[in-house]
Amino acid sequence: MIKNILSAQAITGGNLFVEGIEMFGELKSHEPPTFEHEVIETSGQIGKYEYILPTLKPLTATFTINKVDKIYFGLLDTAKRHKIYVKSNLTHMDGEVGVVVTFEGNLKVLNAPKFEINTEAELSFEMSATFVKYEADKETLLLYDVINSIYEANGKDIYEPIRKNIL
Repeated sequence: MIKNILSAQAITGGNLFVEGIEMFGELKSHEPPTFEHEVIETSGQIGKYEYILPTLKPLTATFTINKVDKIYFGLLDTAKRHKIYVKSNLTHMDGEVGVVVTFEGNLKVLNAPKFEINTEAELSFEMSATFVKYEADKETLLLYDVINSIYEANGKDIYEPIRKNIL
C-alpha cells in the first residue's frame, strides 16, 4: 500500500508583478481572498440546516508594499481591469514548490503610507478580484472567473451544471 505523505510548508520568498512588470523585493505581505460560499438557512423535517450554494461571496485581495511608486497609484484607474501576479516558493521535505496566484480586478482601497520618521514607507491596497487563479507546481488548483462564469476547484468545474441549465 502506497501512502501519500504530506509535509508542512514554509514560504521562503515572494515576488509581485503588476501589469507584467516585476516589482522585485517590494511585496511585504499579501492576504489572499477568503473563498466563502453564500449560505442560506433552510428547514428540514427535524430541524434547520445551512445549504451551501455554489456562489462565492465577492473576493478581495490585500497587498502591502514597501515602496511608493506611481505604478501602484495607476491601479486607481477603474476604467480597466488590472492584472497582478504573486509568485512565491514553498519549501518542504521534498524540495521547493512554486506557487503563482493571478488576480484581475479593480482597486477598491489604496492606503498611502503614514508619515513616521525613520520608518519604512508602506503602501497597501485592496483589490476586488473578479479573476483568481492558484497554481502550485504548474498545476491549476483553483480557477475563479466571474465574468466568464468559471469556478474550478481541483480540476472540477463546479459551474458546469449551472451553465448547461442557462444556455
